[in-house]
Amino acid sequence: MKIEQNKPLTLSEIKELSGEHVKQAIIAYHMSVQEPAVSKLERKRMTSLQLSKIQRYMTAIGATLEIKVTLRDGTVLGEDVFK
Repeated sequence: MKIEQNKPLTLSEIKELSGEHVKQAIIAYHMSVQEPAVSKLERKRMTSLQLSKIQRYMTAIGATLEIKVTLRDGTVLGEDVFK
């Protein structure tokens, strides 16, 4: 799969890169949504999605979402910044 470096990924592209072949119906079940909602999510670029939806999707495909914040002075805040 060819990925454009300067373009945010879609969830579908991330699923393909992960090597997981999880059907949309299974993802929908784990996210507690209908299958058409998963299809719609998979077509959107990551920049236009809520973090909670991304987290549920990643869990459904067996992936982990990690977020870090790097401050101007170089200080790195890990995922605990969101707890």
